[in-house]
Amino acid sequence: MLINFRFDNFLSINELVEFSMVPGRTKGLQESLINLSTHKKLLKISAIYGANASGKSSFIKALLYARFLIVNGFQDKLVFTSSFNKNKPDNKKKESRFEFEIVVENRAYSYGFSVILSERKFVKEWLYDVTDEETLIYTVNRELQEFSINDDFIDISQEDKQRLYIYIEDNIQDENQLFLNALQDGKKAITINEDFRIFDSIFEWFSETLEVLQIDDEARGSIPSVTLQDEVYKMDLGTYLDMNDTGVVDLVPIPVENLEGIPAKIQSRIQEQIISSVAQRKNKQGEMSTILKTPTHIFIITVDRDNSMSFSELKFKHKNGTLYSLFEESDGTVRLVELFSVLFNNKDKVFVIDEIDRSLHPLLTYNFIKSFRTKKGNNQLIVTTHEDMLLDFSILRRDEIWFVEKNEEGNTSLYSLEEFKERFDKNIANAYLDGRYGAVPRLQNLFTSLVEEER
Repeated sequence: MLINFRFDNFLSINELVEFSMVPGRTKGLQESLINLSTHKKLLKISAIYGANASGKSSFIKALLYARFLIVNGFQDKLVFTSSFNKNKPDNKKKESRFEFEIVVENRAYSYGFSVILSERKFVKEWLYDVTDEETLIYTVNRELQEFSINDDFIDISQEDKQRLYIYIEDNIQDENQLFLNALQDGKKAITINEDFRIFDSIFEWFSETLEVLQIDDEARGSIPSVTLQDEVYKMDLGTYLDMNDTGVVDLVPIPVENLEGIPAKIQSRIQEQIISSVAQRKNKQGEMSTILKTPTHIFIITVDRDNSMSFSELKFKHKNGTLYSLFEESDGTVRLVELFSVLFNNKDKVFVIDEIDRSLHPLLTYNFIKSFRTKKGNNQLIVTTHEDMLLDFSILRRDEIWFVEKNEEGNTSLYSLEEFKERFDKNIANAYLDGRYGAVPRLQNLFTSLVEEER
């Protein structure tokens, strides 16, 4: 779970901003808070509001880029060099900082790093256990060629410790890869025990638990997403779409010869991945089905006991009996299919969704948030939105509502409605649209000047 996230010198963010999922003093909707042993409680949902071009996307991209750098490091074909805040010339040579406080295996950790984006160079990196008090696990300073690791925290043999320090000395010279990432390779030479395994778990939090869904994810679409789920997905999705008044009453599997629209090389990779993943999950008959969703189609892939595959496309059946592929459906239905995967997920995840209300009627957005709030498990949802219907204390707590606003210099600030201490019975939607909290477009001068010109 996410406790908080801090970052600076990134896109429209100049000075350090902090986003928190720690509850404030608000007493509403207590039943939906996440109860953990490491922290008394965490928020389940947060919504971020702001005018167009105010910095909401900077927040989303900060999470996305930080996650990518942790999991992959710098890659030659990717451009991060111009993502620093450009409103001050000297920011180009300054470090950008990203820090996460997270819950992993019932303990709280603070992991972060600093990087000079224009030079594609990691400078510092740190990991602390902050469950009870701040306890160092390791720190790296590549600029000073310094590394500190808590030997008491990592209980491994002397031989393995020597191997680890050799690996540390090699990694500290590498400015393009974080130590947490490098450990995923270096651990192969070390006898792993439970103490050391925490590095895997923290890395997996970024690679698996944190899931950032951008508005243009489907538009990119050259590589499909593989979701290993039970076939019950089909029945639940059909019911979900029917309940949301899309005109879809069922999903019907139609046998097909191949995965249409996916290049042969990618199909081969997908098949290898699926065979590897389902090897231990086949039922008594030796078969298993998995769902493969691409931007244009949804397929069911069935693997038999001989690892032979058969394919079906899930077609959307409407009330008149007509069948449609995913790409033939309305934008609203496609958006609901994307969001359904969030509701259907049965793992503890942190979902971050850009423009949750895109292509959706306000009531559908409202019902999605309401459904997520009642969903069991330690899942968290962070969204950006313009939907004022959610500005209601019956669906969101005061400390779950955030705003972003740009100043005259073009720098974004991030702040919570909790700072305003509004009464529980206040109409916050009207107050927001009236500009009480900022984070709305400044349109008056524009329209006034246009009217004057017409005169």
